[in-house]
Amino acid sequence: MRSNQPMTKKKILLLITLLFIGLTGLRIAWIMFHKTPDQPYVEKGVLDLSNWTFTDKYTVLLDGEWEFFPNKFINPNNSAKHVKTEEPSYITVPGSWKDELDSHIGHGTYRLKIILPDNGEMMHGLRIEEITNAAQIYINGRKISDYGTPGTSRDTSIGKRGPRLAFFPVNQNEIDIIIHVSNYDLPFRGGITDSIKIGTETAIIKEDHRSQNFQLAVFIVYLLHSVYAIVLYIMARKYYQKELLFYGLMLIVAGFTVLIDDDMVLQLPINAEAYHRLLHILFSTVLITLVTAIKYLFNVKSRLHSILVGLYIVIVIGIIIVPIEHFYLVHNGKNILYLLSFYLLFSLTIKFVQKGNDEGIYVLFFITGYTSNMVWGTLINAGLVKIPFYPFDFIIYVVAIALLLLKRYMNMLQVNEQQTIALKEADRRKDEFLANTSHELRNPLHGIINIAQTMLQHNAETLTQKNKDDLKLLVRIGENMRFTLNDILDLSKIQEKQIQFYQKPVNLHTVTSVVLDLVRFMGDEKELQLNLNIPNNFPLVYADENRLMQILFNLIHNAVKYTPEGSITIDAYYTNDKATINVKDTGVGISPEAIDSIFNPYEQEDSSMTAIGGGIGLGLHVCKQLVELHGGEVSVKSEQNQGSTFSFTLPLADESMMNHVNIMEKPTVILEEAATLTEEPVSEQMRYHKAAQILVVDDDPVNLKVISKILDKDYYLIKATNGHEALQYIKDNQFDLVVSDVMMPQMSGYELTRHIREQYTLSELPILLLTARNQIEDVQTGFNVGANDYVIKPVDAVELSARVHSLIHLKLAIHEQLRMEAAWLQAQIRPHFLFNTLNTIASLSEIDPMRMTTLLNHFGNYLRRSFNVRNTEKLIPLEEELEIVRSYVYIEQERFGDRLNVEWHLDDHLEINVPPLSIQPLVENSIQHGVLKRATGGTVKITVREKESEVMICIHDDGVGIDSKKIEKLLSGKASSKRGIGIANTNQRLKKLFGNGLQIESTPNKGTTVLFNIPKQ
Repeated sequence: MRSNQPMTKKKILLLITLLFIGLTGLRIAWIMFHKTPDQPYVEKGVLDLSNWTFTDKYTVLLDGEWEFFPNKFINPNNSAKHVKTEEPSYITVPGSWKDELDSHIGHGTYRLKIILPDNGEMMHGLRIEEITNAAQIYINGRKISDYGTPGTSRDTSIGKRGPRLAFFPVNQNEIDIIIHVSNYDLPFRGGITDSIKIGTETAIIKEDHRSQNFQLAVFIVYLLHSVYAIVLYIMARKYYQKELLFYGLMLIVAGFTVLIDDDMVLQLPINAEAYHRLLHILFSTVLITLVTAIKYLFNVKSRLHSILVGLYIVIVIGIIIVPIEHFYLVHNGKNILYLLSFYLLFSLTIKFVQKGNDEGIYVLFFITGYTSNMVWGTLINAGLVKIPFYPFDFIIYVVAIALLLLKRYMNMLQVNEQQTIALKEADRRKDEFLANTSHELRNPLHGIINIAQTMLQHNAETLTQKNKDDLKLLVRIGENMRFTLNDILDLSKIQEKQIQFYQKPVNLHTVTSVVLDLVRFMGDEKELQLNLNIPNNFPLVYADENRLMQILFNLIHNAVKYTPEGSITIDAYYTNDKATINVKDTGVGISPEAIDSIFNPYEQEDSSMTAIGGGIGLGLHVCKQLVELHGGEVSVKSEQNQGSTFSFTLPLADESMMNHVNIMEKPTVILEEAATLTEEPVSEQMRYHKAAQILVVDDDPVNLKVISKILDKDYYLIKATNGHEALQYIKDNQFDLVVSDVMMPQMSGYELTRHIREQYTLSELPILLLTARNQIEDVQTGFNVGANDYVIKPVDAVELSARVHSLIHLKLAIHEQLRMEAAWLQAQIRPHFLFNTLNTIASLSEIDPMRMTTLLNHFGNYLRRSFNVRNTEKLIPLEEELEIVRSYVYIEQERFGDRLNVEWHLDDHLEINVPPLSIQPLVENSIQHGVLKRATGGTVKITVREKESEVMICIHDDGVGIDSKKIEKLLSGKASSKRGIGIANTNQRLKKLFGNGLQIESTPNKGTTVLFNIPKQ
């Protein structure tokens, strides 16, 4: 982040100067705050405090001229005698004894006499800051504390570091302090190197605790900041924020140094020399980690930094291995390290502040505070100043970095906010682009699918099997792509909150059954077992029926896609006010790594399956969104190669939801109060009074009532409440149209359509489906199972009437065409049949006039009935049809004599109606194409037998027979001869009228049997 006005170098130096002045002012204020009121100093080994008032607030410094006995440990119990026999020298405390011993190495005795006020008996204490490096303290000849073990040689001296407290009672006005000191460890200082303080017990304890508490507070501050710095680094490792790592390491090392330095809150079990080496390593480490942190903060490559790291390594090695007496070499190296480091720190920071990087200001505060602390520390160690432990430099430069990190965080928030707005806009544009692209892709995609399907249907005989497989794969991929486009559009609607949502009580079994039919009839070639284990009496769920179908379809279709073989099972259970639906498959499963993100948009378990399975990972996300819109939750359990179970919850419908408005209702349709519907008996008068007869199938009485109000003025309606009842009605009655709801229990509209199409063709019995969904897969499934048309619910009265009218008229027109075709076929009497008959008549006129007369009568009857206007009617009496058959048979027997034998087996008193010209064409085919094809001729048997509820009509011959491959062509009208047209016409008319067509059984060279049944009217 850059500021608008970069600072000049002059301003930066002025800022640094002001910072130093400010920090120095704080130090001086701290010194003044802790300054003891004017007190007497030690002169010639005596401190007169007879006029001093001891309080619990202040202590007294024992600074000044102490008696000193070099290289001697005088007897604490006889110090006065020793003084008389040997003139003592005087030494300044605090300070080194180098001048008195000509070396820092050696031993000696310090002595001080203190004159106290007459305060009676009270407890006093001493606070010894530092003695280098071993000492024993005696008060009036009694040892009150030791500081290691002083000795007269290196072998007998055991040094120790850190402050010490010693308490003693005072019951007299004078005390004599004797301190034995030795130093054989540190060759660069020795003796009492820091102040000793006296005061009341409370004052001594307060001062000691205050100093240690400040050190502990600084350590805690360092530790907390180091923890969050390292945690931030670990959490943001991918962003390579190494400055946080080195900043955290610096704080840890600096905090540990604070604990073991000064008042030594933490005492380590090591000697003075090891302490000295450790502190120098820690000080150097703090510096190099600081420099490295700043280097990474500004993201610069500095050759000087590499030099400093190398120098640091050399110094650390020197601290460890250089003998203590040559430690000045290490000190010189450290001084160079500090100077170069400070130069690098300030030069980098000034450079970046000049460039307008406002983060450099905080770093400037940091390194200035650190430098100030180092300068004051050097002055204190050199004995030039005396100051209690000062914590604020430590805290100030840590706060500076904390402010820097806070500013970075605020900048990051601002950037994130801007990026979030930009990403939201990009996401909106992406969704808009996907939605628009989906709309644009739908038409060409449908064109591709339609062309492929057309080629499969119309060019099946010319295509190779490989071409067929490729086209089927193309259709499958196209359909999966269509699902993807639908998912994109739905996701766009959900995100824009434009999705329509109408909840009502829904039968879960019915909806699931329809979805399974959808999946089953879509033509997937896998050998999968689809199991529905939801009972029909399962409690109603409160859901949008259309969206519930979409949820189930996506989950089941997804299971089909990833289940090569096995089974898919849908079951459900309910607890309290919630239903849980499970879709379980035995497919490939989902890996543990992907299971947490499977419901995220554009996520797929295995992208390699996309080419086959299709999709871009939106289906499950859309499912999750739709389930949550219902107030439910979706989850998945899966094991790889064991299958998956997708579960989702829906609220159960309660009593208050049962009166929800039915989805078929329209505002323009006025409904009467729903009542129990009873079927009126079907009468012949009512049947023929209406123009056409329609079977309406729906499990909801209200829906039946709505459709009745729309259609019953123009058509005769019979109502069924389920698929099984509808099939029974179709078996017992003749209908011109079936109007069926898709969503029905036990048997869906798709399943009902499939059963009807096993018996009736599209033209023989049209089917109109009512569906709540207008998705292509629903409509396509309807047409695939054999529906003629569909209407989307809620139904519109005008649309439903128009579609029913069109289908009824189409059916009646086809039926009329068949009747006219039959009459036309009969009217097209073959010329050679006329000539042969006339020749036979002429021959008989000379041979047998009586036979001629009879033949003329039958010939006239045949011609009259062939051109009879009643041939265009739907039904005529059986006897009228048999009359034309008898005349035709008589003519053919006269023509062919003994070659043709006809047997009649007729029950008496049969009063039934049959389609005109239905028996005669069959008899003619048996004679012309059956027995007369043999040189010896044969026999034709015409049988009419009465059964329990129908009359069987059978024509059997012992002629040449028909090949089994040709029978289907004869029935469908695909045969090329007139014979094929006549049989196909009769077959279609019988099926339209009675539901059953011709039954043909034939064996080549043995004969043929053709029969059909006429229900008793």
